[in-house]
Amino acid sequence: MRALVVCRDNIGDTLLTTPLIRALAREGGYQVDVLANSYNAGVLARNPDIGNIYVYQKSHHRGAGASRLGILLRRIKIMWLIRRTHYDIAVIAKSRWDRRVLKWGTLSGAARILALGELSHPMITDLVTPPPESREHLVQRFHRMLAPLGLRSPAGPLVLNADPAAVDALSARYGIEPGQPVIGLQISARRILQRWPEAHFVALARLIAAAGPGRIILLWSPGAADNPTHPGDDALAARIVAACRLPGLIPIATRSLDELTAAMQLCDSVVTSDGGAMHIAAGLGKGIVALFGDSDPVCWAPWRVPHTVLLAEDNNVASLTPGRVYQALRGLRPEAR
Repeated sequence: MRALVVCRDNIGDTLLTTPLIRALAREGGYQVDVLANSYNAGVLARNPDIGNIYVYQKSHHRGAGASRLGILLRRIKIMWLIRRTHYDIAVIAKSRWDRRVLKWGTLSGAARILALGELSHPMITDLVTPPPESREHLVQRFHRMLAPLGLRSPAGPLVLNADPAAVDALSARYGIEPGQPVIGLQISARRILQRWPEAHFVALARLIAAAGPGRIILLWSPGAADNPTHPGDDALAARIVAACRLPGLIPIATRSLDELTAAMQLCDSVVTSDGGAMHIAAGLGKGIVALFGDSDPVCWAPWRVPHTVLLAEDNNVASLTPGRVYQALRGLRPEAR
């Protein structure tokens, strides 16, 4: 039996589908293929539960020299490949289906299309409607779609595997010794109310350094802050490094998902705001201090890893003090007590 899982959302949402994919493959016995986009597909690489990944590119993600026509022709080829495969089921991996994502499921020609939502559609054979006003983690919501298939086991952990060669290369480059304590500080966040102030990161780094030997890895999305497509935090990171003046601080501008995943693999624990990077840390099994401003931790908290959620009462992570974050971090690291 063959299953197509359609993942058109962001990095975090895509990672949160991996327990569903594993259940389909290992409990249901399906050969699972995934439709992803060029932005999120990297987190599915080296996933042993996935047979084939169809990667299409959104037009607003095209790089220099890429044409809309070229993107369209590659998308048509993917459509043809999906259509000729003859899937038994298609799973719409979105918290509520919409017409754009549903078209990929119908394109598969699958006899059964599973989706979440309240509104029915003639092409959706198995519409799963969560209980009214339920508040649950998105992993659990995705897992509800397995019930019509008779798969009812609880959702397992996220599945993510770093590239061993990339991990070894970073470890050698920065002289990180086996067993050496390493804490990651991930400073990038898209939403304004999720952005922890640079002075707070500086203060936290100094508290960590004063506690004893170890390394701190500073992680961020590279680029200029005014880049309209992919805004970055190069200037912010440079200011934090200059203000810290700590010999054990390792700045790594993660220019790809593979590099971000490899850098986080080197960490014992990670401090980060809610977002895709937080779910990458969870997928790697890292301890996490998660800073939540205007997002809901019930739906988005780190899944099945040691973690502490710090929720800002005013919905702005800036109100979370460095001291409070440091104490939460110590709670994740028994050796620091």
